[in-house]
Amino acid sequence: MIEYVPGKWDSMAAGNEYRSPFGLGMLRRMGYLAGRGPECGPAAARRVWVRPGTAAPVARDRELAAVTEAAKWPPSLVLVEGIAGVGKSALVAELARRQGVEHWVATRRCDPSRDRAPFGVLVDLLSTYPRAFGPLGPAAGAVRAHLPELTDRLPPSPARPSGGVVAAGFREVIGALGRVTLVVEDAQWVDRWSLRVLRAVVDHPPAGLTLVLTYRPEQVGPGGPLGARPGRMTRTRVVVEPLGRDGVGRVAAQVVGPVSDAVAAALWRRTGGLPFAVAELVGAVRDPGALRHADEAAAERVLGRVPVPWSVRDEMADQLRGLWGAAASLVHAAAVVAAPASPAVLGEVAGVDGVEVARLVRRAVLVETDAGIAFRYPLARQAVYESLPGGERRRLHERALAVLGERWPARRLATHARGAGALSEWLRHGVRAAEEAMAAGRDDIAVGWLTELVAEPALPADDLARLVTVLCGHGLRGARHRELIPVLERLFTDQRLSERVRAEVAIGLGLLLMRAPGDLPRADLKIRTAVRTTGVAGTWSLRGVAIFGMPYLGNRSVEECRRWQGLVFDRIDAMPPGPQRTTLLASTLQSRLTLGDAGIADLEDLLPSRVDPDDSEHLRQLGRARCNLADVCAWLGHYDHARALLADGLRGVESAPYVRSTGLGTEARLDWLAGRWSGLDDRAEAIVAANPGALPVTGEVRLVQGWLALAAGDTARAEACLRDTGLADPESAVTPVVLAAIAALSSVALDRGDVRTACTHIDSGAEILRRQRVWAWSGDLVPAAVPAYAAADRLDDARRLVDQTAAGIATLDGPYLSVSLAAAYAHLAAATNPPEVVAPLYTAAAAQHQELGLPYLAATLTERAALLGAPHSFLELAKTYEGIGAVIAAARCRHHARRAGTPMPSTRGRRGYGRALSPREAEIARLLADGRTNREIAETLFLSRRTVEDHVANILRKHGALSRAAYVSRHGS
Repeated sequence: MIEYVPGKWDSMAAGNEYRSPFGLGMLRRMGYLAGRGPECGPAAARRVWVRPGTAAPVARDRELAAVTEAAKWPPSLVLVEGIAGVGKSALVAELARRQGVEHWVATRRCDPSRDRAPFGVLVDLLSTYPRAFGPLGPAAGAVRAHLPELTDRLPPSPARPSGGVVAAGFREVIGALGRVTLVVEDAQWVDRWSLRVLRAVVDHPPAGLTLVLTYRPEQVGPGGPLGARPGRMTRTRVVVEPLGRDGVGRVAAQVVGPVSDAVAAALWRRTGGLPFAVAELVGAVRDPGALRHADEAAAERVLGRVPVPWSVRDEMADQLRGLWGAAASLVHAAAVVAAPASPAVLGEVAGVDGVEVARLVRRAVLVETDAGIAFRYPLARQAVYESLPGGERRRLHERALAVLGERWPARRLATHARGAGALSEWLRHGVRAAEEAMAAGRDDIAVGWLTELVAEPALPADDLARLVTVLCGHGLRGARHRELIPVLERLFTDQRLSERVRAEVAIGLGLLLMRAPGDLPRADLKIRTAVRTTGVAGTWSLRGVAIFGMPYLGNRSVEECRRWQGLVFDRIDAMPPGPQRTTLLASTLQSRLTLGDAGIADLEDLLPSRVDPDDSEHLRQLGRARCNLADVCAWLGHYDHARALLADGLRGVESAPYVRSTGLGTEARLDWLAGRWSGLDDRAEAIVAANPGALPVTGEVRLVQGWLALAAGDTARAEACLRDTGLADPESAVTPVVLAAIAALSSVALDRGDVRTACTHIDSGAEILRRQRVWAWSGDLVPAAVPAYAAADRLDDARRLVDQTAAGIATLDGPYLSVSLAAAYAHLAAATNPPEVVAPLYTAAAAQHQELGLPYLAATLTERAALLGAPHSFLELAKTYEGIGAVIAAARCRHHARRAGTPMPSTRGRRGYGRALSPREAEIARLLADGRTNREIAETLFLSRRTVEDHVANILRKHGALSRAAYVSRHGS
């Protein structure tokens, strides 16, 4: 016998074809459409569903090769073994598709019911045979009553044939089929008469027969459904194992598109690597786009909201069919206990002897792990748990709480106490679970427990007040503000809480509302009202007041911001060193630096130089202060200082996801400015996915993505990203981010020749800048404003803005502001002076940008100088752009070089790239994946359409794509 048994948890995928017990309607509701595989009989009988447009199960190459090779050489018996849902049907469906081209293939699934019709699966297999039979003996007539569709091709029936005679007749008919493949799915349920025929066929096989059986090993003997008899057929056993993480990711990608590694890992944990569960779980996600860049916490949140797919429920009901008494009680106990447990513990919780556990493991209802007995995957447990009546669930939770005592983690005990309705125990263990999560730096998990606790209507007022205070503090660190805002809004009206506590809730609510688009006015009102309430904790109240001193949120004037800042700093000066003082400094230092009221060194001196390493809260606040200072340093142009502050700050806020994300946003902007673009877009998208709806975070990284898209020539995506920075409601967004986005959109409109729109953008940005008079934010807007105003013949407006900016930044320590002003002066000179006067100005401005560490901006200014006749090499500029990743600008400079008559490098002797893409092909491939036409690609890269056509053909060939659409579907963003 030949065997193919891959290593357990081999990282392979079962792919995009799978069996579902549901029809088309259910599959459509799950988010994808099922289609037919090769037709082999009546529609009602066929139970194999194949996703359209796919050729083979994903990443099952080795198993498929083993099955296909074995089926080539009749007479052969192919045994496909695997647990329920592992992808056996996908494998044989693909085999049937391939072999159906050459000869007749029939596939049927055995009836799982107890009342199976004799010879049922054979009747289903043979009733649609379309051809004439080979020579038939008289015994074949015994099957006429079972196969009325074939009576015209069968000999007469003997009188009242016995079961044995009918079995011989079926054997005779199968022997006369010629070259055929018969596939029997779920052969563990084959009726005894069909089994008798199949064994006879194996003992005396027809020369042209390939017989394929799929089955669940836990429900048959060690030799498979036919037993260990060797027979006379070549026997091949192929074991289909659950998928590894990579395989799960590939299955998910076939249903909803690419998913992040964190999503693939979360799916693997939830589904145990069973492809049918993976496919239907991701198919039910409402927003599949959220899976592409989700981190671990976001992946768990998104998948945790998806109900158990009905196919999983049905599969578990199928496995539990026939269980009763002690066995059923143990399965129910395992569903309630949730975590792996010993047979003794499960027996105690169920109130029965645990000896039945071994039988459940043999049947694969439960599995044995290093930690104990459990369900194979969490979705299976959840399906069984949700099927239990409420009273039974409560009783088992009570038993679990009594049996486990204090031996298990607080989070487990809290779950059982809540399920049992034991309020005091639920409160005690729930608070412990939150405290353990806080101690581990998992504030999001802690907030989850606290949110559930404060939602308990029977919670005493004193306990509620205590928990609410903790919830407000920890809620600000995490990224769950959208979930937390409605909780705090409800608590704000809870009459069990005192006026003081509700005022603290209002401050926390206001601080969270500031993260949500459009909610800044409501946040402002909440905080203003609450800080006047008597008895509110001083630090908490001042943290609310500090918000009004932040110039980058809302439309407060510089004078108003300074007045609020002064109020907070008067209190800070009187406070001793400690976490409360550092908390307030973290909320105010960046505002003073932005307004130029203090230097970086002076502000850093206010922070503690040493903090107790065991004081996690103080470390977090110190990290927050450094991240906030780093952000302002990045806008001013102190890039090295910003990176140093970020390095320290990010270490301190590891356990504060929201604050950490703000630091990562600053880091992304610094990387764009420094020309470190490799992988930057993916990192930015991951930050957005982890902070849905948090505009202060997402706005900055969308700005970076907009800049990247512009450099790649993808103006449609660039405009979409730039508008996501908060342009629709600038007062609720981060002002310097909005001004930078306005500048970029103005440049897009100007490149398009739409001068009016470009000036409209600039006018709106200039109005914001003049109204707030925070000139530290002028660095991106002013250099973009001058070309727009010059194109509209509004030079007086350009000069006025440049002069105002020069006066505004005179007292600021901002290197970026200075070099940006130099670029603005060069643009202004270009509007009225000859090239020989302007070119040196651009060259000087480019040198200043280069010295500051801004290679892309320096290159764009150098390119302008070169176009005006400065002695700069376009080919060298092209290399500079390519080194950064600005392939469109590189192509433009090569075009300039060709037009200027510059000798181009010879292509003779250029190395071959084999199946790898050449640099030029890589450029075209990126644009091709974005859906660009050949004409659009040619215009973007300054190539002929014929050249682009040749490159596209090579790209498709090297990637094995049969069409342009297939390539875009596989590689498009």
